[in-house]
Amino acid sequence: MRDVVVIGGGLSGLAACYELEKHPIRYTLIEVKKRLGGSIVSTAADGFIADASAFAVAEIEDLPLLAELSLAEDRFDFAPEQFGFCGGTQSLTGALARRLTGARLMRMAVSSIGRVDGRFTLCLENGLLLDAGAVIIAAPARYAERMLFNLAPEASDWLRGYDYDSICRVSLGYHKRDLPRRRIRPYSVIYPFVFATDSPGRVPDADHLLLQVGLRAFNDLSPEEIIGQVIAHYGCGENPLFARVDRWNESDPLSCYDDDHAATVSAMRARLPAGLSLIGSDYCLEPPQKGGVARLGERLRQGRAAARAALDFLNVD
Repeated sequence: MRDVVVIGGGLSGLAACYELEKHPIRYTLIEVKKRLGGSIVSTAADGFIADASAFAVAEIEDLPLLAELSLAEDRFDFAPEQFGFCGGTQSLTGALARRLTGARLMRMAVSSIGRVDGRFTLCLENGLLLDAGAVIIAAPARYAERMLFNLAPEASDWLRGYDYDSICRVSLGYHKRDLPRRRIRPYSVIYPFVFATDSPGRVPDADHLLLQVGLRAFNDLSPEEIIGQVIAHYGCGENPLFARVDRWNESDPLSCYDDDHAATVSAMRARLPAGLSLIGSDYCLEPPQKGGVARLGERLRQGRAAARAALDFLNVD
């Protein structure tokens, strides 16, 4: 018997578990992938540390949380109210994950959620059936829709129509002499953002630069062809010291830009059964990124608020 089940081990789900960890409660984290952190992945190679998704981060107002995670000083500035993590953005999800002691079910998917005798029932795709006093869903809309099909059909209907703008992120590491002298800037909607840093730890030394370029379209091209498109467009050196392409289908939730998005999400959450929360980047009341700058603060707040709501529902101090 479990008190709380958290479905999804991305940033919001990890934040929920981190909050639950502070209370005498049994929780289980279910993650469909073999690793935690969701889309937040940092890769170290050839002296560079690149990010698959969030690279430039909007200021996180919860400074005490960063201090608790020993990350308050692990940062460098991109611009006013924009920063990056010196060890890669995975430093944040990794710090949360390391502090969790609750049960984990990895490489498991939840197919549906029901309710029997006042408790939630969760059917996993391998046929296993779990029960819980409260449930926190921290999964993208296209997965949450299936889970809620029987339990909350109105919410499921809205989630089924959720659309995304797929943006791939191209990371390139260069010696500065191999870059154009002019400042590299976004040129069109196809290249919505460009970030660059020579921060110590992110590059081999001060003579090198790490770029992250956002690229729309070209989804039918291979990573090598995409890298070639970016190099040709910006006039960079043809032989970067480091090159990586990361695709994220749910990178930019389009519904978040609708004028009625916040009201719709709030109304949907109000119709969910008591004891069940729906959190994650798809359900942020503000767009989870702006100009390529990731807004992680609301995702952290969502996770911790969902955990406190579960505790209140279960009458746990």
